[in-house]
Amino acid sequence: MKHLLILLFSVAALAQQADAKKWTPFSLTPVGQDTYRVNGMAMGLGVGFPSEDNAEVTINGFNLEINPLAPLYMLFFDPSRVKRDSIYTRVNGLHISTAGLIGNARLNGLGVSLFNAGSASNGVNVSVLYNVNRVMNGLHIAAFGNSVEEKGNGLLVGMGNNAVKYNGVMLGLFNRGETIRGLNIGITNITAGEMTGLQVGIFNRTKKCRGLQIGLWNVNEKRSLPFVNW
Repeated sequence: MKHLLILLFSVAALAQQADAKKWTPFSLTPVGQDTYRVNGMAMGLGVGFPSEDNAEVTINGFNLEINPLAPLYMLFFDPSRVKRDSIYTRVNGLHISTAGLIGNARLNGLGVSLFNAGSASNGVNVSVLYNVNRVMNGLHIAAFGNSVEEKGNGLLVGMGNNAVKYNGVMLGLFNRGETIRGLNIGITNITAGEMTGLQVGIFNRTKKCRGLQIGLWNVNEKRSLPFVNW
């Protein structure tokens, strides 16, 4: 019995030591193979992945990325080719990057970067170029625009905004969506499916209108009218 208790305590101690190796208060990125969680600050080229398949890397705190390849991303990177069907990287807190989160990544908090092409973004995200995510909730600002590939809620501000399903406000020169609930303000506002709310622009078009259109020319399934349509 005594030997059994010693064995159990030894196994428990080894398990605690193994688990302790999986997190750290500070890490250079890409993170090491034994680090699965950073509670504090991560700094370097960008978040990496552990060696185990489907293992997550989580950063709670501040993630600073100084990526010298940012100019190449601007020239050759195509966000539409990035796989974003699951989550392997999570950043909870403040994310600042000369490039951006790419692929199976989720940001919860405040992000400031050149671009953002992850799986999900919740909070406030300001990008120089664009924000492209499957799910976007909160405030997203980008010079060239924002693209929501599945669903989102909040406010999109950019030259062009596109969403499959969105609840909230789109503010840009060109706004486009499949199913929109809320307010669209731009030069052109086009909804391929149902629009519930208000479109304000020079040209407004929706397949199914459940609200009001205000602009020089307004088109919906019932009629085409100048100035005001419903």
